[in-house]
Amino acid sequence: MPGFLRLTATNDTGSVKRDKKRSQHTNTMLNTHNKKELDKKLRDVHLYCFTPGRFLRGRDPLAVSAAQIKGGADVIQLREKNMAKKDILYLGLKLRQLTRQKGVLFIVNDDIEIALETDADGVHLGQDDTPISIARPVMKEKLIGISTHSVKQAIDAINTGADYIGVGPVFKSTTKDEYEPVGIDLLLKIRDISPIPYVAIGGIGLNNIEQLTKVHCHSAAVISDIMNAADITKRCRELKHALVKKQKHC
Repeated sequence: MPGFLRLTATNDTGSVKRDKKRSQHTNTMLNTHNKKELDKKLRDVHLYCFTPGRFLRGRDPLAVSAAQIKGGADVIQLREKNMAKKDILYLGLKLRQLTRQKGVLFIVNDDIEIALETDADGVHLGQDDTPISIARPVMKEKLIGISTHSVKQAIDAINTGADYIGVGPVFKSTTKDEYEPVGIDLLLKIRDISPIPYVAIGGIGLNNIEQLTKVHCHSAAVISDIMNAADITKRCRELKHALVKKQKHC
């Protein structure tokens, strides 16, 4: 009987080890599948949108995001500089549910903890935020985007493993007024060197979006032009149409 017990214990241990290996293999396969899916969605991004932030003006932030998605937003970034963290988390959980239902990417600005707690598709980091070398082991297969304002910063982001980069501010911006506009020239340079998706940001609106498409940039992050529009859904449709229409004719 003791021998039988020892044999049973040994077999159980082996079974546990095999189950653990199978579980690890399954998780690896799932992560690889999810990463490929996220990368594909990222390559198809044209209109990159945001939560209202200081443009809220008494509106429901979830409703504003839903209006952008209805108009063709490919990404919603949770970007709330003046909201309490618990309220950001609460909003983030609702946005995760909405974006998942609509098949839209959900990115969290700056905060890795919120990104993980909401199971966001990724996080977007600025030059003064957590370095990719620290973020990647935590974020694993999720997306990491980096804000860049020069060719050097773009190259650094690419070399350290960013999944995409934001480039700007292209034009004078009220939301990124701490930086001087980098202009269309930087987009041209990034286009020639970047093997990963890049998104133009800063002062972009319906009045100047064709300047981006003329240099074959078909991904734009837009904040104030959408938030100040009388009809958010309509403005998103107009912006998306301008980005996609020009790409089809390139």
